[in-house]
Amino acid sequence: MHPPISSPEARTGTPAAARARTDSAAPALRAVHSPRGARRVVGARAVRRASVTALIAGLLLAPTASLASAAELPPAVTAATLSTTTFGPWDGVRLDVEWAVPDSAQPGDTFTVDLPPELVPVSTVPFDLLGPDGAVVARAVWEGSTAVVTLTDYVDGRTGVGGTGFFEVQWNTELLGTDPVTTVVTIAGQSVTVTMTGPGTGPPSPTAAKWAYWNRPDQGTTEPGEALTWEVRLPASDAGSRGPVTVTDDLGPGQAMVCGTVQVRAVSSAPESPVTWFGEDSPERIVDLDCGPSGLTLVLDEIRADEFVTLSYAVDLTDPSLGEYTNVAEISTTTDSTVVGAEKQRAAAGGDGSGVTEETPGPEPTDPEPTTSAPTDPAPTTPSAPETEPAAPATPEVPRAPGTPVPTSPGVVAPATAQPTATAAGTGSSRLASTGSSAAALAPAAAALLGAGVASVWSVRRRRGHVRHER
Repeated sequence: MHPPISSPEARTGTPAAARARTDSAAPALRAVHSPRGARRVVGARAVRRASVTALIAGLLLAPTASLASAAELPPAVTAATLSTTTFGPWDGVRLDVEWAVPDSAQPGDTFTVDLPPELVPVSTVPFDLLGPDGAVVARAVWEGSTAVVTLTDYVDGRTGVGGTGFFEVQWNTELLGTDPVTTVVTIAGQSVTVTMTGPGTGPPSPTAAKWAYWNRPDQGTTEPGEALTWEVRLPASDAGSRGPVTVTDDLGPGQAMVCGTVQVRAVSSAPESPVTWFGEDSPERIVDLDCGPSGLTLVLDEIRADEFVTLSYAVDLTDPSLGEYTNVAEISTTTDSTVVGAEKQRAAAGGDGSGVTEETPGPEPTDPEPTTSAPTDPAPTTPSAPETEPAAPATPEVPRAPGTPVPTSPGVVAPATAQPTATAAGTGSSRLASTGSSAAALAPAAAALLGAGVASVWSVRRRRGHVRHER
């Protein structure tokens, strides 16, 4: 697994990017044996069962019908912008796009974001376009150099749906190579002039460093084996470092060392100097190598004058769900010690979307008709009769002539009328009219009426039972 001599890790130590419904059968109906009188009930149950079966079948077939009606929309990307138009053969640059779909778009409809042949995606990991509330508006999946974007149920009942998206792209070195070049590419119908700067030149940096790169565009999401490569550059100087030189490398969470991929190489500062692979070209240079799943310890004989040494190895991702992977290495010589570390994340991708919710117009409000009601005079209240009837005034005595005999019968006096003592309803002053019958007198009549009603109901039910029995 030797990278080309012209690769950045061989010449400059610069990190290199990777090249890279099921039909459901209705339940069988069971035969039911029952008396004739129950046929209507069994028939009703059968109708209900058939209705439920039809409803379930409709629900199962609904998604299929929706998918069958999905359509590929006309070009929806309205603008595209590269973060820079000058970059190296393995550099990733951000591409931002703007998109909008017609109001007739339905859930399941798709549109595409197409890259020109000169560019490829850095990562083919799917990504989502999210609404203001975090809901998924659309989901993008890569097919080669084309992102296929599928709308979700978010667009249902909305108009003016659109948004933005972003992801990283790099040069298609299989098509263009790595030599400097300037070309014109077409993105979203726009012509853009871009320049490849070519690989770095000059001697590598003498400073100790650590970095990583993905070996495939899926970045370990679908193929976690040997998904990531780590590299450690040892410090260099004109005089070199006397040995032994020890490199202790510890992996972070979610990774496992692939010991069979460990490589050590060296170049000099001279232009176009050859790469020396330790263990193949110079087996005596490796004093010891202890490697396991969590890391390794490498002991070299020395770092020679004007020598730039790099250690590399691949790892499996034991937890591909992590968003970041880390690594720390300590480089010790006879004079000093240096610790270097690095983190590796997946290429950023995402976007947003929104739309206006359609509102169903309701009935137009109508002004209520004014209602005029004639004033009503309150009913006159009859004052209650006093509890005690006032006494009749005494009849004045008529003077009689002398000698007139005094009558022996009393005079005419108006008989007193007894007032009924009706109980007033509530606390008002009005009293209920008396029926002239007491509650004790009405109780026997009420009991007789209740008994007659119960007997009548029992008789009707008994006759119905005879009819059913005869049937």
